[in-house]
Amino acid sequence: MDLYETPNEAHVHDDAIESLAAETRMSPAFVRSVYERELIRLKPDARIKDFLVLFAVRKAREALRSERRK
Repeated sequence: MDLYETPNEAHVHDDAIESLAAETRMSPAFVRSVYERELIRLKPDARIKDFLVLFAVRKAREALRSERRK
């Protein structure tokens, strides 16, 4: 299974990753790795795919904040 099913879905997640990288002032590559890890965890159980980006951002933000505290 590809992580992103359509180019549009990939674009939505790319925008979220860029925004999160700017917000946290962390490298986009690092933010992408954290974000995609969370998305991989969430996607199999998601019933409504439209909300995946919101939950992935929330989980990635939490993980990035805890990473910053180390």
